[in-house]
Amino acid sequence: MPKTTTQAKTYTLSPKQRQAWLLLEDTRYRRYLFDGGARSGKTDLTLVWLVSQAARFAGARILLARWKLDHARTTLWSLSLKKLLPPGCSGVRYLEGSLEARFPNGSVIRVGGLDDSDRVDKILGDEYLHIFINEATQISWETVTKVMTRLSQDIPGATRKLILDCNPKGPRHWLHQVGVQHVLPSNGTSREADPLPDAESWARLSWTPYDNPHLPADTIRTLEALPGVMRRRMLLGEWCSNEGAVYEMFEPDIHCFDRLPEGSGEWRRIRGIDFGFTNPFVCLWGAIDGDGRLWVYRELYRTKTQVVDLAAMILAAERNAFTTVADPEDAEARAVLNNAGVGNVPAFNDVSAGIQATQKRFAVAGDGRPRLFISQSCVNTISELYEYRWADQKEGRDADERPVKAHDHAMDALRYLVMEADRPTTYAVTLPEERKRGDGASSWATVF
Repeated sequence: MPKTTTQAKTYTLSPKQRQAWLLLEDTRYRRYLFDGGARSGKTDLTLVWLVSQAARFAGARILLARWKLDHARTTLWSLSLKKLLPPGCSGVRYLEGSLEARFPNGSVIRVGGLDDSDRVDKILGDEYLHIFINEATQISWETVTKVMTRLSQDIPGATRKLILDCNPKGPRHWLHQVGVQHVLPSNGTSREADPLPDAESWARLSWTPYDNPHLPADTIRTLEALPGVMRRRMLLGEWCSNEGAVYEMFEPDIHCFDRLPEGSGEWRRIRGIDFGFTNPFVCLWGAIDGDGRLWVYRELYRTKTQVVDLAAMILAAERNAFTTVADPEDAEARAVLNNAGVGNVPAFNDVSAGIQATQKRFAVAGDGRPRLFISQSCVNTISELYEYRWADQKEGRDADERPVKAHDHAMDALRYLVMEADRPTTYAVTLPEERKRGDGASSWATVF
């Protein structure tokens, strides 16, 4: 089935998308995993097929879901569904309040988020012919099994389908166990995984960006330039762990955020600075919420720039009250910062203690959330989190071993932030608060 046509446009499928279409049409399968690299065309294909199903089967109810409602609204609703099927096309009406696309034949495509129990209960108050969960690695297996109970709308001639898509994570993730290995998710206590009871109903198709003939060459080059683990996952579509990394537990789905939560303007602000000229100079901005969680929301990552000029960039980025801790080994650079108006004191620089404190914050707490978050905009920090590694040792790692001295400039600044956020429980020191310079941010804030 190479083409699907609406009144507004013709959607031409790539060879990989035609393969996926045939799988979706196969009535032997009721569960699907489309996993692989970024921008490979898997989500678009799924939406095209679901739109065709809504048009074909009168009265069909179809759910498109992501973990976060605001992500579902932006990506699935505004940037995907409404572009694929523009308002008014084929008589489809879009209801913004309920995030529903209503077809003339009575079919409904509904978009929702699964991050709130009340919202989930409301969404699942209906029965569906098909359910599509986008970026399914962000969802728990418990939530998916709950969602599957509502895959119960009976329409003659139609086969109910659950479709999951994702970029790969580590091989221990439940979605790899279920969708690739076809075993029940392990709880860590069983020696052998139990086989999936309905394994015969599962189909899996792996994708890469090379499967998308419409992808611009510069996008491919960007993906090819990603650091090791990110490249393997986002370009090659591999399920691989970050074994050997200092912060092996770091996962963007868990630890990254798009914007600070509401009310963050009242949180305590701190900065951590690691000096460099040939190597990068790094300044990280952090905010500490009422529960003590640290949110790293901005980075300045520069080479071959004088400290006095960097100080001007720091002050221009945000005018607020900050405590700033900086590399204790460069007193001269700290003095330059101080004279330029960025008051600072030496950071606590015990590498082993700092790494352990940072690892502890990255760990998911009893409430299901970590105590350290990194903004998606901090691209260099995120890159270093993947590249910052322990030295290889055949006989195991000594208790006092330090990481390889590479890809560590943002990591040093992050350690300084964490140790300051943990004060005074981790170590005792009295730090002066930088004087408040007013409110607002300049255009520098849009640069880094």
